[in-house]
Amino acid sequence: MSTDTRFYRRVGSLNAREISGELDGELAGNPACSVHDVASHTAPSAGTLIFVGAGEKADLPEAHEGIIIGPAALRETMTLRDGSAFIVHSHPRAAFARIAAQLVVPHTRMALAAIDPSASIAASAVISAGASIGAGARIGDDCQIGPNAVIGPGVEIGERTHVGACAVIGFALIGRECRIGPGSVLGEAGFGLAPGPDGLVELPHFGRVVLGDQVRIGANCTIDRGMFGDTLLRTGVKLDNLCHIAHNVDVGEHTLMAAFAGVSGSVKIGRGAQFGGRVGIVDHVNIGEGARLAANASPAWDVPAGETWAGQPAQPIRSWLRELAILKRMAAPKRRAVDAGKPSVQDKTDD
Repeated sequence: MSTDTRFYRRVGSLNAREISGELDGELAGNPACSVHDVASHTAPSAGTLIFVGAGEKADLPEAHEGIIIGPAALRETMTLRDGSAFIVHSHPRAAFARIAAQLVVPHTRMALAAIDPSASIAASAVISAGASIGAGARIGDDCQIGPNAVIGPGVEIGERTHVGACAVIGFALIGRECRIGPGSVLGEAGFGLAPGPDGLVELPHFGRVVLGDQVRIGANCTIDRGMFGDTLLRTGVKLDNLCHIAHNVDVGEHTLMAAFAGVSGSVKIGRGAQFGGRVGIVDHVNIGEGARLAANASPAWDVPAGETWAGQPAQPIRSWLRELAILKRMAAPKRRAVDAGKPSVQDKTDD
């Protein structure tokens, strides 16, 4: 999947010889192989730079027509496509971040005017005082953009959607009849970090946020854009205030989340799931269709469809309740048998 040119600009091309020289990496394959874009190793396209980290599955890169940055162990086990190149590096993620910034850059959110002349705004839309609309943005019929809201370049907002005061939206496609609460931020880069030779390196994000129709985002929520691809909130999703959705999460239709819910990266949530307050989910797990998570639950592995889980780490709620009952009995004060036969203070007084 190529980067979306509404939100990102390709600034040049590099060949394998140039990249390997800058990274001081070992080059295999075609030194003249050139790339002009970036992609995920799970969905590469021609002319793109990708990376594969240690331990990651690498079935698709063998068909990749571009440049791969990866560890030596991967190079030894894969066959390159004719014309492609592989650069061996001990820190492939950090190396990718360094080169990617020379190929693709995000469009800036800063506008020279409150409303950029190239923005398309429906005649029936209401733009409040202090709002900023970026270049190429599209605002649909009967939309309302609140005071001091910021709509970034290329953002598309469907008809009858309301954006609250001081909300910030970038790198996003918003459906119809959505509600985005005051102070919410959609489209910031996710919390992606990788170890490099000189410490931690921030990984650039080249994805988007995509909201279906009738999605409700409460006040002061944050939704990160994908690193590659999209962070998805499908039709009918409802988020309470102060929820966080990390990069590349896929939230199924009509899912509900109470306040302070937090979902880590690349989680997939089935249709109609329900989250209580302060639910926290680790990355790369699946929450089944119609699953329910009690308040403060913290699933560390997949939750089957239709089940109700609770606890930390979360488990089926009946098991959790049994454990609580056992712990309560174990913690209760125990009376010694000899104490049972002793006279009470009252008995001694009566004598």
